[in-house]
Amino acid sequence: HLVALISTLENSQMKKTLIAMAAVAVTGGAMAQATISGSLGFGVQDSSTTAKNIGWTDTYINFSASEDLGGGMSITAKQSLQGVGGDTADVTSNGTSLSLAGGFGAITFASVGAAADNLSVASLPSSTNTVFGGSTNAYTYLDYKMPTLVDGLTIVVRANQGNADAVALTDEDLQYRVDYTSGPFSANFRTTTGAAEAGGSFDLGVAKISFQADTTRAETSITTMKRTAYSLVVPVSSALTASMSHSTRAAYTGSYETSGTEFNATYALSKRTSLSINYGTMTDSSDVDTSAHRIKLVH
Repeated sequence: HLVALISTLENSQMKKTLIAMAAVAVTGGAMAQATISGSLGFGVQDSSTTAKNIGWTDTYINFSASEDLGGGMSITAKQSLQGVGGDTADVTSNGTSLSLAGGFGAITFASVGAAADNLSVASLPSSTNTVFGGSTNAYTYLDYKMPTLVDGLTIVVRANQGNADAVALTDEDLQYRVDYTSGPFSANFRTTTGAAEAGGSFDLGVAKISFQADTTRAETSITTMKRTAYSLVVPVSSALTASMSHSTRAAYTGSYETSGTEFNATYALSKRTSLSINYGTMTDSSDVDTSAHRIKLVH
């Protein structure tokens, strides 16, 4: 279209200027890549503790940019903004990362909305994520990903301090993360001082089964708060996907056992638009039961 427009111009100097601008634009696009994506949705929701209402659900804008630095090195920056419908609502950051990669491996500094080691499959205000993985703000970490030694094997050393905007670099905060993937099978192991967890998944084609469990987690010198979680995802058809997840966290001093179960069915109306039904039940650390459900449309 730009070429066709330029060809209609009679002013030769203007032609030269526009051609030069087009060349700069094409050259710049080849050197760096940037994308903007996002989602917007609303739904009817109800719970055992709140009144039925219609409200906004998924409101995200995601920015991503990467650049080839030459010499086998590249840099990638990502930022996710989360909003709430309405012209007076605040927009907050819900994920930021900066990664530098090369022959030495990759270094990533990031802050996300929650520690992402969870298997929650639905989309409810209270979810199994609250039990396994935690629902934290500004979970900040520094990762060093080693170069690939064996196909399918990923080794990462992570420094993190949970709800903190900065990371204190002490031996106690280091976490070692090992992931292995071979075809439909994957496994992982995470360990740090006083805690360790393992998990994996297997894609059978007709269903994908995933699990995660603490092998060691110290709450105090005499009690533990071990967690377990699993999920099942079934592609019913090319458009319909059904899933469920369940997780528990053991009781510890001053706290009851916490558990959550969720069910989700999502129907893809197109590549970018979906209709989903969510239902879940939760038992919190005070032994209070809550149930919730939601029907939402997301684009």
